[in-house]
Amino acid sequence: MGKGSLYIRLRRCLSKHATAVALRNFMARRQNIHPFDRKHRVDPSGLIYADGLSSGHEHDKHSAGYYATAPSLFHGVIAHWSATLARAGFTLNDYALFDIGCGKGRVVLLASEYPFRQIVGVELNPSLAQTARKNLNIWQRAPRASRNVHVVTGDVLSVPIPDGPVVIYFFNSFERELLQMLLNRLLEISATRSDPIDLLYVHPEYAGLVSQTPRMELLADEKIPFTPKDAAADVFNVNVDRCSIYRLPGLLNPTSEPPLESSRRAPPPTQ
Repeated sequence: MGKGSLYIRLRRCLSKHATAVALRNFMARRQNIHPFDRKHRVDPSGLIYADGLSSGHEHDKHSAGYYATAPSLFHGVIAHWSATLARAGFTLNDYALFDIGCGKGRVVLLASEYPFRQIVGVELNPSLAQTARKNLNIWQRAPRASRNVHVVTGDVLSVPIPDGPVVIYFFNSFERELLQMLLNRLLEISATRSDPIDLLYVHPEYAGLVSQTPRMELLADEKIPFTPKDAAADVFNVNVDRCSIYRLPGLLNPTSEPPLESSRRAPPPTQ
């Protein structure tokens, strides 16, 4: 899930102006299969507006539509986030990654090239979730660093969050009201655990909302450039995006200092 700033402006005007059909047709014509998808014979590409993603759930009204994360953007996010782990006394292997609003699953595929202990894609729309599972089945025909990977159809407010360190990838999958409900839930969960919940917030439209969450620590705020091929394939002509990286510590954290480790960024896998 996700969108660039142009997408935000277009999506908001499409329901208000007579040029809506023309604009949507123009954007549809610009869509191409991403080189990553063509190379691996998977199908995460495509731009789907919110009104085309009805699932019958009450949270449909908060949807921000679907547009897949560029591979270089994801790898850049992981590199910056992994550099923050040493001071917390963890490695990437300790974490379970949750892609909230995973859509057709490109982030789930990319994440499996890192040794996360668990990867879960959470998607409200059954059709998108089914496509994500098909893509995952194709993707896992080759060896991957993580094999504990699943896509679940469900609501982000009810999907179980496991014990242990968790990192949540979020690319503006839904609007402010539902994000606030998610933050409230994470805050409540963090009070009952000792391990952190990290948040990788890409294109952080509501960063102020996250920053106001009690005990939420801003670890990094970075602009991440796309590779030339990702920029060329982007329907909005985007060649850079921003990611804010947060950590919500557990209230039951021990008071002793965590062991020191060398700060190392995870190298991006071959795309």
